[in-house]
Amino acid sequence: MAKTTATMTGKLGGPGWLPCSVFPFQLRFTYIDGKRVHYIDEGSGPALLLVSAGQWSFMFREVIVRLRGQFRCLTLDFPGSGLSPDAPGHEHSVQANAKILEGFVDVLDLQDITLVVHDVGGPVGFLVATRRPQRFRALVIRHTFAWLLAGYPPVRWALRAVGSWPFGVINSVTNAAALFTVSRYGVGRHMSKADRWAFLGPWRSRSSRRATQNILAGVLRIDPMMAKVERSLGTTLAGLPVLTLFGRKNDRYGWQDRFQQIFPHATAAGIKNGHHFPFNDDPDAYGAAISTWWAEKVEAADGKFTNPSQESIR
Repeated sequence: MAKTTATMTGKLGGPGWLPCSVFPFQLRFTYIDGKRVHYIDEGSGPALLLVSAGQWSFMFREVIVRLRGQFRCLTLDFPGSGLSPDAPGHEHSVQANAKILEGFVDVLDLQDITLVVHDVGGPVGFLVATRRPQRFRALVIRHTFAWLLAGYPPVRWALRAVGSWPFGVINSVTNAAALFTVSRYGVGRHMSKADRWAFLGPWRSRSSRRATQNILAGVLRIDPMMAKVERSLGTTLAGLPVLTLFGRKNDRYGWQDRFQQIFPHATAAGIKNGHHFPFNDDPDAYGAAISTWWAEKVEAADGKFTNPSQESIR
C-alpha cells in the first residue's frame, strides 16, 4: 500500500489562469507515496468521491457546487493532471493511479464512500473498490466500463490512435486532445470562453499533455486485469446500491445495459440531452438524479445490505 502523508493546505484561487470566479474551491494538497496530489474537499455529509483519469477536477465543479449541501464532495487530480505536478517514475497507468486513489482514501480515512466513476476513472475506481470493499457504501457509474475491450474494436482503434507516436508528436505541439475535449463536442459544450480557457490551463505544460496521452493509451494494456474486475464486481460489491447514470445521446455500445447485467438491482437513469459528459451538459438534472437516488436507495437501504464476499483483487 502506498505510504501517505497528509499536508493539507487551503486557499481560494490558484494560478493566474484559474480565477476564483470559475473555480470557487479551496486548493488542498496531500502527499501520497511521495507524490504531491491536489484535491477538492467541499461540503459535509456522506462522502461522495468523484473519479476520472486523464482529465482534472475542474470538470466536476458544477456537480460539486450543486451537491456539497448534501454530501462531502471529494475529487483528486492524479499526478501529471490538473493541479497535481507530474512525478518522476509515475507510470500514468490504471494500476498506478489506483494506487494513488487507494492512498488518497487512506490518508483522508474515508469511510462509507459513494464512489462516482467516469471514463478511465471506472477501471481505476473499480479496482480500488474491489480491493477495499469495506470502505464503500454505494456506486454511481457513468460512461465507463468494467470488462475487456476486446469486443469493441472501434474503442480499441481510437485508443491505439491516441497512443501512437505520431499523435503524441502532434499533441505535444498543438494540445489537440485537450482542445477537442473542451470543444462543443466534449466537456466544453456549455462552457463560457473563460471556463474553457481555465479548463485548458494544466495542458499548457507538455508533460501534462504526455500524461493524458499515456493514461488513455494504457487502457489497451489492462484487459487481463479487467477480466478479474468484472468477475469481482458481481460478488464483492453485489450488495451495494448502484446508480447507472448515462447521457441518452452517448451510449452507442449499450454499456449501461451491460452494467445492469452485473448489477441486476441497479437503478438506471439517463440525462435526456446528455452526451459523454452529462454532468456538464445538464448539471441540475445530474445532481438531482444522484440526490434523489441516494435518498431513496442508499439511506433507505442502510442496514439492509452487506457485501456478500470479501474477495478482493490482488
